[in-house]
This record gives sequence, C-alpha cells and structure tokens, in this order.
Amino acid sequence: MMNLIKKYNIEQNSNSQQSFEPLLFIPGLWVNGKYYWLQDCTEKVIYDEEMTIKVKHEQIHSKIRVSSIFVSNHGNQMKEIKVLAMHHFSNIGKDHLTFVSPLDNRIFHHANKQVYLVNAHYQRVGLTEYTAMPLWNVYTDQIWSSLQTGTLKYQPLAKDPAASVFALKMTIQPHETGKMNTWTINGTNKNELITMEQALMKNTLAFPFEK
Repeated sequence: MMNLIKKYNIEQNSNSQQSFEPLLFIPGLWVNGKYYWLQDCTEKVIYDEEMTIKVKHEQIHSKIRVSSIFVSNHGNQMKEIKVLAMHHFSNIGKDHLTFVSPLDNRIFHHANKQVYLVNAHYQRVGLTEYTAMPLWNVYTDQIWSSLQTGTLKYQPLAKDPAASVFALKMTIQPHETGKMNTWTINGTNKNELITMEQALMKNTLAFPFEK
C-alpha cells in the first residue's frame, strides 16, 4: 500500500488534518423508531434503549481517515438497529455536489476541484441504503421514507449546501458490542479515489481498532 500511496504523493503526517477538515462526519443511530445524532461528541448514552454509541477516528494518511463506530447493548434483549453516518462540508458554499452511486456502492462529495469518497462496511457488507439531501433537511424527519422502519428516503443527488446519509443494519445481542468501520478518502478524481481505496482494503493494518 505504501508504494501506491507514494505514487499519489501522500505523505503520512499525523499532525496534518487539513485534507479532511472541510468534510464533517456526524455518526448516529436509529433504534425502535427513533434516531440520535452525535453532534460535537464522540460518545453518547441512550438510557431509554440501554445502549451506548462511541466513535474512534484514525488518520491513516493525510488523505485517508478511518472511523470506527462501536454500539453496545447493555440490556437483556437483542437489538435490531441501524448505524447512521452523515457527511457534509463544514463551509456552506456554492459549487458543492453530493451524490450516491448505486453502481459503485459509494458516496461522493465534490467541492473546489476536490472529490471525497465515503464508504463503509459491517461484517464485510458494504453500503446498501443511502441518500443525498439539502443540508437544512438532514437533521429533520425529512431524511426518512419511514421513520418507524428506519428506511431512508432515497434521493441520489443534492447540490450546494447538501449532505449524504447512509444506514447500515446491525444486530446486537444482549451485553455485546457491534462495530462498523467507515472511511473517507479525498483526491482529484474518482479513479484515483477508488484505486486508493482498493489499496486501503488490502492493508491488514488499515483498521486499527479491529479486535
């Protein structure tokens, strides 16, 4: 992977976060017809559901960030949930484009000649449910086709202030913890991003929080 990364002049620098600062990541959780976002925090206790959600970030390279979401079930009943992930640019401006690609099973964000790829997996299953929405809708019920079943309202494209949201199903047994990995890669074009992602997936050290 290192040789491929060097090909794109990606220098590993743990002190540099600039490549990823413009694209914000907000994790969330849907459970029993309700949803919760972790804004400005990396851990949240959901007392009514006897659950906690915790997020860890790892800047693997200057253009690659991996985030791990841990969901713990502290109750005595199995939980059928959906882990949510929202991404949007920190600066609200024009010429922003967010779209989901069913053909690629990935999400892309465009701004200022830069492209960001968003992807994830849980137990080796990738993205199957996602949407792109105007930014003013994403913290409301407008993202849902059915809030009761936790089904996102599918919209493939949104321009200017916009965000992407994806949902991954997770079953958590009593007193167990489930984990999902998601990653963001930035570059100048789609082919570069996919090539970098393929190298990332071949690297056994890419996900530092695996048990």
